[in-house]
Amino acid sequence: MGSREEFFESDDPMELLRIVSRLPPEDVMGYLISTSRRVLAVYATMRESLPKGYGRIKFSRFVETKGRQVEELCRIALKLYPEAISSETSGEPVDMPLETVEDYITALTEAIKLEELQLRASRYLAQKVEDSDMRALLEDLSAEIEGNLSVLRSELEKAKRFERKARFSEFVKELVGDRDGRV
Repeated sequence: MGSREEFFESDDPMELLRIVSRLPPEDVMGYLISTSRRVLAVYATMRESLPKGYGRIKFSRFVETKGRQVEELCRIALKLYPEAISSETSGEPVDMPLETVEDYITALTEAIKLEELQLRASRYLAQKVEDSDMRALLEDLSAEIEGNLSVLRSELEKAKRFERKARFSEFVKELVGDRDGRV
């Protein structure tokens, strides 16, 4: 039997399929709930750490959406896999200070990774569930997660472009300083 840790640490799609085929659905559901709660905490941290206007607007929507998703997952788990609720863990606290663009990029990368893990798990569960209503809910969840990923990837690319421009600007300042005899 595969472990939950293996499932959520694998980056190789073929390895992932092998691991998933050995996991019971209730383990995947428990980890899906736990991962959803973790990404919710990341979004809340980002909302509180970024400049108030931008952070509140950008990540308040993520917090609200992810909060609804966690509630929906718990309802699905109660119906299909009640033991998943007791087996899921609350996860470790999120200690992610956002003081630089690099910190923001790290937080976005973490959020993307967690959303990708959720997408893998929700798709897997949708294939395993026989109840068509629950399957539809999991498929809807997968579509919402894909939307989150699209926005997060766009935001990550924007942050990386900003960081590259800032570094280039610093580089040019150093060159000008060298030319003028200032170092």
